[in-house]
Amino acid sequence: MSSNFVKNPGNLQDLFNDIKDKKLSPVDLINSYINRINDTQKDIEQWKSYDFEKAIETAKLREQQVIDNNILGPLHGIPVGIKDIIYVEGFKTEFNCKAFRDTEVSKLDSGVVLALRSAGAIILGKTHTTEFAFYDPSPARNPHNPNHTPGGSSSGSGSSVASGTVPMSVGTQTMASVNRPAIYCGISAFKPTNGTITTYGISPLAPSFDTPGFYGWSIADACYGYNSVSLNDKLPLKSLDKNDVNIISITDELTSDINPNVSKQIEETKSMLQGLGFNVEEKVSPVKFNDLLDLHWEMLIYETGKNLQFLLNHPEELIGPRLLQIIKDGLQIDIEKYTETKSKLNKSINKFFSSFNKNTIFIFPAIPNSAPVGLESTGEPKYIAPWTALSGPIVSCSTGLDDNKMPVGILLCGHPFKDRFLSNFCLDIYNKSEYFSGLKL
Repeated sequence: MSSNFVKNPGNLQDLFNDIKDKKLSPVDLINSYINRINDTQKDIEQWKSYDFEKAIETAKLREQQVIDNNILGPLHGIPVGIKDIIYVEGFKTEFNCKAFRDTEVSKLDSGVVLALRSAGAIILGKTHTTEFAFYDPSPARNPHNPNHTPGGSSSGSGSSVASGTVPMSVGTQTMASVNRPAIYCGISAFKPTNGTITTYGISPLAPSFDTPGFYGWSIADACYGYNSVSLNDKLPLKSLDKNDVNIISITDELTSDINPNVSKQIEETKSMLQGLGFNVEEKVSPVKFNDLLDLHWEMLIYETGKNLQFLLNHPEELIGPRLLQIIKDGLQIDIEKYTETKSKLNKSINKFFSSFNKNTIFIFPAIPNSAPVGLESTGEPKYIAPWTALSGPIVSCSTGLDDNKMPVGILLCGHPFKDRFLSNFCLDIYNKSEYFSGLKL
């Protein structure tokens, strides 16, 4: 049984429809989340900062706009949480780093925040992150069991939705930092194709992989959030012709340590999709995922060293030990070694995707096991990181609980730039099967 800290925050499409149809007041909605934050924050610590007064003020404006029939977009009146490496005007951006505790309030919005505001969203506050989105942990906890990690680095973004304090949040992924917290916290997330959502105003870690991602309770909510920011909401949802979708369950030696509770989710997902009339095949990856992991890590180390070397100008005691070490390691890598590694990864990406039809949806386990006990570790990223390296869109789909009553689930992945196709697929199966409608409490 889930803890009292887990709550479904609501379906984004339903919330928008109710606001648009004047059945739901944006002010009442924002107050309900503020109350929920007050009930859970001391135990879950999912939020870094918030401005309730400003949020209510904006909600009143959104309510008046509804009365005036001036709907800004598909997130009109809906509150959103933002990871604290993403700049938001009026909020400090501290990166969960001691060296930036006294930083000034930001005078600018990041590109993704501007897109959210343009869609009508209300920025409720900043969610906790690991230090500069690397491994040194945040104080955020897992709502299913506060003794377990919510994952990293978007720890607060995942736990803020899972605890029912906001219906949508934004994180970033460089390795597994959007998709893994979603699975650990029993919700969903959409990580778009690398480079397709602006990273302006987001602290860089490894720009080749840094990508904003979107959290919601179910795959429909995660896709709705992504579509709202990418303008895909303007395109019609098409019920997919089953003959035009190839579903491949990828196998690879990387997953040799998978827990039976997780492998069971893969088999159940395949069975449910077959029950919907889709043909599901199992194929060995044409590229070794362990090789992808190595190439991804080598590039990440180099880019992190270059992008965060300014932190070496601060006293060492103010910088997390793992972050400090990775910066130093990255600065030891020669540019020719890096370019050779990047070339190898590009060839691996081409080899992998050229082996499959472009209308392929890939199924893969998201995690070896559920969220570990303790906050010292953010968990295991190795099942997700190869897909991040491959650069295509990734959706986390929470499908059940393990023997310890902690969430487990699977990944649904697509070809690079086939984000809308993957989103359509997720919305289609969500509408056709309760299995894909989100974790049952």
